[in-house]
Amino acid sequence: MFGKEIVKTAGGAALAYFPNFVRTSVKEKVELLFWKKTLRQSAGNFYNGHMQEYFTTLFGLTTDDYAGQRVLDIGCGPIGTLEWCDMACERVGVDPLAHRYERLNKGAHKMRYVESGAEQLPFSDGSFDIVSMFNSLDHVENVEAAAREAQRVLRPGGSLLLIVEVGHAATLTEPHALDNSVADLFAEDCEEIIRRELGVRADHNIYGSITDGVPRKHPSDPGILAIRFRKRNSPRTRADQDKAQAANQPTLSVQKGSTLPVMSCANGR
Repeated sequence: MFGKEIVKTAGGAALAYFPNFVRTSVKEKVELLFWKKTLRQSAGNFYNGHMQEYFTTLFGLTTDDYAGQRVLDIGCGPIGTLEWCDMACERVGVDPLAHRYERLNKGAHKMRYVESGAEQLPFSDGSFDIVSMFNSLDHVENVEAAAREAQRVLRPGGSLLLIVEVGHAATLTEPHALDNSVADLFAEDCEEIIRRELGVRADHNIYGSITDGVPRKHPSDPGILAIRFRKRNSPRTRADQDKAQAANQPTLSVQKGSTLPVMSCANGR
C-alpha cells in the first residue's frame, strides 16, 4: 500500500509538466482501472449500502430532510451513491465518466447519471435543494470553478455537503494539494452549519476513516474536512461571480452548453 502511494504521488508530480489533455486522459484511465478492479473484487456488483450515513448522520440530517427534494451528487462515480435516496423527488449524479460508469454498473441504478465536468454543470441556477461533493473536489480540473458551479446550481437556503481530503500531495487521480482554506471558496455564498475535521487511516480509505472517527492529530497532517453549508438567501449574482473571477483569476476557457431539465417537485423550494 505504501509503495502504491509513492507511485501515485510521483506520477502526479510528473504529470504536472504535461498539457491538460494528457493529464486528463491519464487521470480518467487510472480512475476507470480503479473502479474495474473494485468491481471484480465485489463479485460484479458495486456496494453502496454505506452511503446513507454519510449523506445524513455525518451532517446532522435525516432521510426526512431529503423527502421531496432535488439532490445532485457531483463526482458521483459508478457505485450508485444516491440509490438509498428513494424519498427524493429527483436524484442526479454528475461525473465526466458517467456514460462509461453506467456500462460498469450495467445501468442498474434508479438515480440519473449525467456526463459532465464539475466546472460547467448543465443545469440552471438554483436547480437543486441539496448538492454534495464527496471526495471529488481534489479530482476536478479546476477547483475554484467547480466550487462556484456547485453553489450556482444550489437554491438559496439549500444545503451543500462537502467531504474533501486535505494535506496530501498531488497524485495521478487527485491532482490538487488542498488545505483547510478550500472551505473559503464557499464563504461568499454559503455559511457553515456543521464542520468535522478527521484524520486519514493508513490504508487511505476516506469513508473508513470517517466511520472510524480517526483523529487528525496535527493541522499539518493529512486530513478530511466534512462541512455542511447553507446557501444564503441573497447570494452573489452570476454577474457578481463573473466580475470576481475576472478580477482574481484567469478566465476559464469553456463553451457554454444547453442546460438539462430538472424535475419540478412539490416539496422543492
